[in-house]
Amino acid sequence: MTTGYLHSLESFGAVDGPGIRFVVFLSGCPLRCLYCHNPDTWEVKRETPYLLEPEALLAEVLRYKNFIAKGGVTVTGGEPLLQPEFLKEFFRLCRENGIHTALDTSGAGDLKKAEKVLQNTDL
Repeated sequence: MTTGYLHSLESFGAVDGPGIRFVVFLSGCPLRCLYCHNPDTWEVKRETPYLLEPEALLAEVLRYKNFIAKGGVTVTGGEPLLQPEFLKEFFRLCRENGIHTALDTSGAGDLKKAEKVLQNTDL
C-alpha cells in the first residue's frame, strides 16, 4: 500500500494547466530554491491528516469531476517526484477515470522511477 505525504489541496486551480484544475500539493523538496513559490511545502508532513492513499485522493478528486471535466488534476509541491510510487498509482487511477493529469516538477528525484510516473502523465 502506497501512502502520499500531502501539503494541501486546491479545488479551483486556474493557472496550473489547461482548464480548471484540482491541484494537489505534495510535501517535501530538497532544493530550497531562493525564490520558491511554495517554501511551506519543503518539509515532509508525516502525520495525519497529511497521509493519504492514492484511492482516497482520487475519491476527493472525483467529487469535483464535473467541475474539472475540461481541465484535470495537477500535482505540484514541494517536489512530486520525491514520491514516485504514490504519484504513479494516483495518475494511473486518474487516467482510468478519464481525468487529465499534469505534473509540475523540477525533476529532482529518481529519474528512473519518474519514467513510470510519466506513463500516465498527460502534461
